[in-house]
Amino acid sequence: MLPFTDIDFFLFALLYVVIMWVFKFLLQDEHYPLVTSVITLVYFAFYFRYSAALLGYVAGSYLFTSYLAKNVNHKLWSSAILFLPMILFKLHVEMPFIYFAGLSFVSFRAVQVLLDHDYKSKISFTDYFNFLCFIPSFYIGPLDRFKRLSENSRTGFTQMNPINAEQGLQQLAVGILYKFVIAECISRYWLNAGLFNESKTAFFFNDMYAYTIYLFFDFAGYSAMAIGMAKLIGIHLPMNFNAPFLAINPPDFWQRWHASLTNWLTDYLFKPFYKWLNSFQKLKKAPLTRQNIAIFVTLCAMGCWNGFEINFVLSGLIYGLFSVGHNIYQYKCRVNDKDVLFGNLSPLAVRYISIFIMFNLACFALYVFSGRFIH
Repeated sequence: MLPFTDIDFFLFALLYVVIMWVFKFLLQDEHYPLVTSVITLVYFAFYFRYSAALLGYVAGSYLFTSYLAKNVNHKLWSSAILFLPMILFKLHVEMPFIYFAGLSFVSFRAVQVLLDHDYKSKISFTDYFNFLCFIPSFYIGPLDRFKRLSENSRTGFTQMNPINAEQGLQQLAVGILYKFVIAECISRYWLNAGLFNESKTAFFFNDMYAYTIYLFFDFAGYSAMAIGMAKLIGIHLPMNFNAPFLAINPPDFWQRWHASLTNWLTDYLFKPFYKWLNSFQKLKKAPLTRQNIAIFVTLCAMGCWNGFEINFVLSGLIYGLFSVGHNIYQYKCRVNDKDVLFGNLSPLAVRYISIFIMFNLACFALYVFSGRFIH
């Protein structure tokens, strides 16, 4: 039973919320992490098929981060160790006893704790467990930060109030509408309706737009439900989607589409990789080249972390090329002190044209990501 996939989970979620509200009136905030961790353990023990592999990864990664990682020469190698099960899974290596649903996002969270850990302070196992396995978001996000979630849980019962409950219910309702009504209708009556089969060109464009709109409502719906359920129990998860089809350029799009993953990759891949590139003497005098290399690698990673199939690799390359192209365009505009593409067009016209261009570029990249063009 995976989060937000069937009626059984919603019944469990209702029970989870009710239990948390009962304990709100019986216990202090300091007990919140323990209560939610016990409920999480019950969920994994009775409702999750991969509980042994998941709990094994949580315990192993905690011990490694707390006691062994400091003996590894570089945090890059430590990160690779924590990412190893995910990499083996993406490469389709047959080791089912170490795989579980949600492995990618749990791995990202484990690596985040590792990279932020200074080895001088002790990590609470309860906080670590709750961060990696927080039920609303553990499967496909949003990606939170360890410090923020841990501090939030310290006042979890206090944050369970009528205002947050109302907001949580609204988010949950929006998510249900998006995922189970709109996305389902798009899937049945547009995406898989077999429209324009007589024309390859018409079919391609119809399928591309239908898939992109479907993906948005399906993924944004899931994220909204996760945020809503979390808010009902006093936890504030970061927003993941913010009108992405109104984006005017690639950076704007990635701050609106799956923003929590974008911010994670920015902080834990782009910034350290850009800093590392700065150590090369030839690149010190070429900041644009450094930026473009770091941008390209980061966006390629965004595509490839889903797997190493041709559609994921190609989508990552496309993400990278779009973003590098935009970065060069911005550089040319700064150097020439004018817009080298739109000239003297009014800002409003530039905005509308930019939205149109970015929407179509995003649709194309996400359609490649889907792999539907292969079939």
